Amino acid sequence: MSSRRESKTFDFNPPDINVVAGYLQVVSEAADGWINLMPGVEIDERERTNVPTGLFALFGTKHPPVTMITLMPAKANRQEFDGVTIGLLHPIGSKVVPILAEADTPVPSGWVVRQDHNRRGLVVRSPLGTSERAIISWSISAGTALCREKMTGEWQAVVYLP
Repeated sequence: MSSRRESKTFDFNPPDINVVAGYLQVVSEAADGWINLMPGVEIDERERTNVPTGLFALFGTKHPPVTMITLMPAKANRQEFDGVTIGLLHPIGSKVVPILAEADTPVPSGWVVRQDHNRRGLVVRSPLGTSERAIISWSISAGTALCREKMTGEWQAVVYLP
């Protein structure tokens, strides 16, 4: 028996986020699975060859140039209390809550900042009952504000199904 989780990968163009919202509802109702979102960026091929790989990428000081967003539903035993957890691994290299506020993308009122770390990223939790569209819209706005590369406007979603 394989322990590999089934996933679906697709591209989308905000503000058309209906497919992503549908999958977030599926993983939230199942209290299992997660979704990763990454912006499409224009990267010069010369820069692509200079990006560290393997352990050097993990422990190096250079941050990747884009933000990766992870949306995780509450665990089954926490569904009645917790909303979706949003993780943003970003290239900024400092705390970003004040940066997001200056970029007109503050952490929404009522959302809880669980972590704002220069290397481990930003982790926030939405309140129970926050709509999937609101979670995805804010996540994309925050990811856009923190991206250091020229973006194409297209995003990619990888859904790890329950």
